[in-house]
Amino acid sequence: MINRKRANSQDVAALAGVSQATVSRAFTPGASISAKTRQKIEAAATKLGYQPNIIARSLSKRQSNLIGLLFTNWTHPKAADLLKKITEALTDYGYKIIVQSATSNHQTDDALRDFLQYQVDGVMVFSATPSSEVTTEYARARTPIVLLNRTGLALNTSSVSIDATAIGRHIATSLLDRSHRRFALISADPDSQIVIKMTKAIASITAEHPNAEIIFQRSGIDGYEAGFREINRIWGNQAARPDAIICSADNTALGILAGCKQQLNINVPNDLAVIGLGDIPPSGWKDHNLTTVKIPHDEMVSKAVETLIAGIEDPSLEPLAFEFQAQLILRGTTRPVPVSTESPL
Repeated sequence: MINRKRANSQDVAALAGVSQATVSRAFTPGASISAKTRQKIEAAATKLGYQPNIIARSLSKRQSNLIGLLFTNWTHPKAADLLKKITEALTDYGYKIIVQSATSNHQTDDALRDFLQYQVDGVMVFSATPSSEVTTEYARARTPIVLLNRTGLALNTSSVSIDATAIGRHIATSLLDRSHRRFALISADPDSQIVIKMTKAIASITAEHPNAEIIFQRSGIDGYEAGFREINRIWGNQAARPDAIICSADNTALGILAGCKQQLNINVPNDLAVIGLGDIPPSGWKDHNLTTVKIPHDEMVSKAVETLIAGIEDPSLEPLAFEFQAQLILRGTTRPVPVSTESPL
């Protein structure tokens, strides 16, 4: 019968003729041990097929060197690139990454509680907002959370996002300068603080201008196909047609743009302006030429990683909120600024 018992550190110590503590030092980076002894232990470990139990060792040290990474928006056009950047940056700090995904608030909380059971040193969450109950559990465990692409001070967590108020005001002002007056706001997640702040900022600007208004807001609309369907529904109501649609994602805006061109024969931008968010590569293609908002993802990822590491190294740090300036990229789906016919003074 084959002996399937897994070798442990005691077996390695016996074969190498050293103590169990010496075996532990041999597999601890930076530990004091002679090269000859380390080689002898490694040879014994190889012969026995031994692998050190990283989780058990981390529990004894009260540090796991594990970081949880929760992604909730895998349809985000830059999800793969962002995941790569985040994992590479955290790996450079010597951490191993556990990745989970979620599609609802309930799943977000469940995944975050799973991370606590793994005794991770910290967690980064992309495009999701945990409940206050879960963030309280993390605070009690002195395990830092950083929200990326969300705001979190109200939940006592650090966050890295764009300055949604500033870009919302800029969008509204730019549309008004181009004689757009009837705005429609289309978003995926109605609970996103970025969407909420942008909406409030746009509303504050339109309130200052006669004949300008937000004629409706719709949420739960996410992606190219959803945008394509939505423009048909919007244009079917002649009494409530907007002259500008602002979307919370480029893919949705591109779907709306396709519906305008392929089905409804809407003149963009003369009859309708379309603005996206994200500046994904297809937005700049000649056939699309979409006006959109460029988000500084690289800088935001760097700050999120830096903030998480700082929170791990010093659990007493207060949560911090960082906001980066987004850039409105004006292209062909918004009108040009009208040329003044007034004579100069």
